Amino acid sequence: KLEDLPKVRLMEDGDGNIHLRNLSLQEVTNEEGALNALFLGDTNRMIAETPMNMASTRSHCIFTIHVISRETGGDLIRRAKLHLVDLAGSERISKTGVAGTLLTEAKYINVSLLFLEQVIVALAEKNRTHIPYRNSLMTSVLRDSLGGNCMTSMIATCAVEKNSIDESISTCRFAQRVALIKNEARLNEELDPKQMIARLKQQVRDLKDELTMATGEERDEELTEDEQKRCASIVDAYVADTSPEAILSIGGDMRKIHLCYKLLKEMVIKARSEVAANGNVEKDQDKTPSSQAQLSPRSSTEAHASSYLPPDVVRLQQLIQQRDNEISILTLIERI
Repeated sequence: KLEDLPKVRLMEDGDGNIHLRNLSLQEVTNEEGALNALFLGDTNRMIAETPMNMASTRSHCIFTIHVISRETGGDLIRRAKLHLVDLAGSERISKTGVAGTLLTEAKYINVSLLFLEQVIVALAEKNRTHIPYRNSLMTSVLRDSLGGNCMTSMIATCAVEKNSIDESISTCRFAQRVALIKNEARLNEELDPKQMIARLKQQVRDLKDELTMATGEERDEELTEDEQKRCASIVDAYVADTSPEAILSIGGDMRKIHLCYKLLKEMVIKARSEVAANGNVEKDQDKTPSSQAQLSPRSSTEAHASSYLPPDVVRLQQLIQQRDNEISILTLIERI
């Protein structure tokens, strides 16, 4: 039951931001999840039958959506908050004739609407210095959607019956006051400190690699586990890329270069051993005396291995040979 739920308490931090205790904040990633949260909150709303309405809402409803967006790989975060407010209609006790609990609820509804109207009137006055947000819980929650960095829209529903003309006029006047509120909305942007720190660390690593390459100074410390994993993932991505223009870019750190060559060499050795094993099996099955007389065991294995090498392994062999030549040239340049 609604009465068994803890009472919502309002708290304000040093920056003037409002926080609500005893309310749940659910994280969703799509429209369906947001609608499910909305329907869940709507089921807790109080509805009762009155002489004026068969299904009268006995409380206001505020559905708040916090939106956080960020570009992939970027460190700029944009935040937004959307308040969807469904106000309970005001009631004239002389017309409804309600009593007991319904009368108490009607009093609370009318008083909260009065406080909301006072805030709206104060915001519409240009020379007003004090805005009575603290008069009620609802006006405190809606502070940043009325007079803050926001855009405010209102949809007014009016009854067409003749006996409800007074309520319809009051509703139109209320909407007119809301239309007088003028705000200048701006984007809420901030930098993500975690992404910024990661980007700066990467820049420092790149600058160290460039400095090492320019000065020819070799670094003695061992690569960290994260750096080794990163080199392994770069090598795997390079081998998996079938494009002939693929580049193995790891910077100018000779430790990382040697590690990547080591990983490539291990791949080639493993592929050779697998191909040689498969070649030996096929040779044992299909060998003839003439073939044994013509080839020695060593040359036979090499012939089978070269004939069964896949294109990726051949490309890796050529790449390793090319890189070995480049390292030899760099070593000679450093000695000169």
